[in-house]
Amino acid sequence: MARLPRYRRVLVMAREGGAEAPAFRLAAELAHLLALDLEGLFVENEALLTLAGLPFARELRLPGHTWRALDAGQMLEDFRLAAEEARRMLEVAAGALGVPSAFSVLRGDPAGALAERAGARDILVMVESVAARLAGFRGTGGEIFWRDGAGVLLVPSRPWVRRGSVAVVLPGEEDGGLEIGAAIARAAAEDLVLVAPEEGSEARLEGVLREAGVPPARVQRRRLRSAEAGAIAEALRAAGARLAVLDRARLPEDAEGFVARLLAAAGVPVLVVGGAAPEGEAARGGTPRGNVPRGNVPRGNVPRGGA
Repeated sequence: MARLPRYRRVLVMAREGGAEAPAFRLAAELAHLLALDLEGLFVENEALLTLAGLPFARELRLPGHTWRALDAGQMLEDFRLAAEEARRMLEVAAGALGVPSAFSVLRGDPAGALAERAGARDILVMVESVAARLAGFRGTGGEIFWRDGAGVLLVPSRPWVRRGSVAVVLPGEEDGGLEIGAAIARAAAEDLVLVAPEEGSEARLEGVLREAGVPPARVQRRRLRSAEAGAIAEALRAAGARLAVLDRARLPEDAEGFVARLLAAAGVPVLVVGGAAPEGEAARGGTPRGNVPRGNVPRGNVPRGGA
C-alpha cells in the first residue's frame, strides 16, 4: 500500500467576513481522530487596507444601504473582531475534544499567505466559498489545492449531518485516500463505505483494510452507475456518509469543477489527499516566508512548528 507523507497539522483558515463554526468543529475533529496538531489562521487582507487609503474608495453599509468612504482604522477593527471570533470558535471546538490548538494572525495577500503557510504535511480546512475564491490564484494560493502532498478538506457552506459513515470515493489498492479514510473511520468507530463503479476489486482492497485495522463487518460498498460527481453524490447520500475522502490521483482533469459539483450535490465535506511531496516540501509549513509585512512574526498564539 502506498505510504503518504505523514501529516503533522490541520490548518483551518477563517474568512475575512467572519468565521464559520462548522469548519472549526470539523478541523478539531479531524485533528483529534488523526492525532495531529491544530492551528487556526486569519489573514488581514493588505489589498483592502491599501484600498481604504484611496480618497475615492467607498463602501456600501448595511442595513441602511448608504455609501461612505472606506476607513482604514475601522477596517483594522473589523479584522480584529473577526480574528477574535475565529480564535474563540477554534478554542471552543478544540476544547470540546481536548485538542491543543494555536492561532495566528497574519497580514498580506490571503492566497499568498496560504501558499506560504501550508505545506505538504498539512491538511488545510476551508469553507467552499473561500476555497473557490482562492483557488483561482494560480501560482499562489490556488496551487495548494491540487498540487501533490498537501491535504485539502473543503467544507460545504450549507449544513450536513454530524454523524454517519466515512466514504472513500473511487478507492484503489495504491491509494492514500483509502488509508486516510480507513484511519478516520477506525478512530471514529464508524463504518467505512467504498464508493466505486468497478466489480471484482474487493479481494485486493480487503488486504489493505486488514492492514488498516478496519473489520469486515464495518465495511460497506456502494456501486456507482458512473464516476460523475452527481452519481457519486447520490451514492454518498444513500450511504448516509458524512465525509467523502478521495485520492488526488483519482481526480479528473477538471479537478476544481469536479470537487465543486460534488460539494454542491452531496452537501458533505470532501477531503482530498495523496500524492508524493515535492522535493523540499516535507519541511515546509510552520513559518511564513516573505508574505507578512510586519516583521514576519504572526500575532496571537505561537504555533507549534517542527516535525
